[in-house]
Amino acid sequence: MVWDLSTVADHLAASVLAAEQELQLEQAVYGLDARDEKSLQAMMAGRLGAYYEVCREVHYPSSVGKRLTHRQRCDLVLTPKGRPLRLDSKPATLFDPPDEAGPADGLWLELKVAFQFKEGGERHGGYGPQWRQAVVEDLRKMEAEPLIHEAGLLLIVFNESQEVLAKDLELFEDVLARKEVLAGYRHVRSVPITERIGHRLCTVALWPTIQRN
Repeated sequence: MVWDLSTVADHLAASVLAAEQELQLEQAVYGLDARDEKSLQAMMAGRLGAYYEVCREVHYPSSVGKRLTHRQRCDLVLTPKGRPLRLDSKPATLFDPPDEAGPADGLWLELKVAFQFKEGGERHGGYGPQWRQAVVEDLRKMEAEPLIHEAGLLLIVFNESQEVLAKDLELFEDVLARKEVLAGYRHVRSVPITERIGHRLCTVALWPTIQRN
């Protein structure tokens, strides 16, 4: 299938908005920006389940046959509702769904989180590197997978303003160009959040990879 990333971005933003509204209703002391990357991955996976089948920590197809501990994993894989992903790490059984999705049917997403501030309102020293190092390697890893037809980078960014966001997105795409990483048009959605440590926006930015297969 061909994935409509604009719709996926809308669903991602709706998931963030729903989580933020719940925190506001609870008058929670801590916000979404107090969660670490794994916690935010789990939250997004759970909420995206309203729209798609979702698998977390899925082994990349090209590593099949290697020991499980040596296989690289992708953070999230979305497949159409009613068609769960067929996992090559598990033997087939008579009770498997009849219409499982293969790797080419899914949207493979590496999810990364960037925080402009940390607890106490201090600027996060790793904010810049979070946009550049591991993210570029994840994109390269995905775009080289011959059995994956559609994939992308999902970046969740917490920062203070649209102005800062716009500048940082442009700088990040400059990094991708210099590293010769092939990424397509970005889909960006921002959700206002209650300011607790300096962040006023939570943004989801989704870049499709351009597969080299």
